[in-house]
Amino acid sequence: MGHEASNKNSALHHCKFEVPEIIFGRGLLNQIGSCARRLGGNKVFLVSDQGLFNAGWVDRAMHSLLEAGLNFVYFDQITSNPKDHEVEAGAREYIRQGADVIVGLGGGSAMDAAKGIAILVSNGGNIRDFEGSDKISRPLPPLVLCPTTCGTGSDVSQFAIVNDTQRHCKMTIMSRCVAPDISLTDPETLTTLPEEYICTTATDALSHALEAYFSVASSTLTDVNAIRALSLLSDGLVQAVREQLVDDLEKMARASLHAGMAFSNSLLGIVHALAHPIGGLYDINHGSVNAVLLPEVVRYDLPVVTEKLPELAWTLGVRKELTERDAAEVVEEKIEHMLDAAGAPRTLSSLGVKREDLPQLARQALSDVCILTSPRAADEGDLLRILERAF
Repeated sequence: MGHEASNKNSALHHCKFEVPEIIFGRGLLNQIGSCARRLGGNKVFLVSDQGLFNAGWVDRAMHSLLEAGLNFVYFDQITSNPKDHEVEAGAREYIRQGADVIVGLGGGSAMDAAKGIAILVSNGGNIRDFEGSDKISRPLPPLVLCPTTCGTGSDVSQFAIVNDTQRHCKMTIMSRCVAPDISLTDPETLTTLPEEYICTTATDALSHALEAYFSVASSTLTDVNAIRALSLLSDGLVQAVREQLVDDLEKMARASLHAGMAFSNSLLGIVHALAHPIGGLYDINHGSVNAVLLPEVVRYDLPVVTEKLPELAWTLGVRKELTERDAAEVVEEKIEHMLDAAGAPRTLSSLGVKREDLPQLARQALSDVCILTSPRAADEGDLLRILERAF
């Protein structure tokens, strides 16, 4: 029995779905203080970045914490693709300040840094000790995560991604422990997100939803969230990038939330298995890499996910009966059109990736945890051919 068939049969008999408490709505960023207080916090460790500070959202969060009668420490020493040494510095500061709850405000970088800090302050050691699946033994401090982009999914996921600066790769940490206690989304924060990041984070959500839908660990519970995310993205992604109206941006925030709940429980596939070593080596925007890889990986996966394609084509707006072959063509065309119309990057070379590094990247992807739930097995040669076509 092949890899695809055996995993698919297992998925039919096993189903697990976990999500944190979810709060979603315009203007609800002012609930951060009450959320932290409800979790028993007295001194909050607030993790964010300079961009959010300049946009005024950090000030809004601080005001909410003060209104709730909480002390806080502000930590912003993080960069995009958060680094191991930044997480370790944050953990030292958390302990030095005697904080007892963590709030992460921002995109995936701020939230994954907050998760990494939470891991170290309760478990000690080095962040590399926790790479892989279920390596965390002690419970984390209370954690509230507030996304301000439309794609990360970190606010509801059981993943944390931290850049290993010695090996020049991204470490995937997977554990139920890193899902936060509360996910709080205020779609109004997207109104200050630059156009480029609306596109790249929304296409990140697109890859989350598609990979979750095709995953061998998908279930009816994850599929319903993946399909809802894809419907919202099909309806609003291009308009959100072009017009940046709050109604369309809210659709992207909802899409990110649904895609996050889907992939947190069904896991991902080859797009992310390849994107992690690329991001680690070049320190480039994660959503941009996903946008480039997604069409090639979908083409690779299509022969083994045919039974899911008619519903997917319907979700993407083709409201008629289709054969599996016609549905495959429609899915390819719709994804290509969505990425082109949104102005997403389309080649790895345009992102600065060097052709001579492709073999190394293909080899590294084989050890990424996301490869395990790909619907179609892939060896180093398969991965290298995907990279070459995307180059």
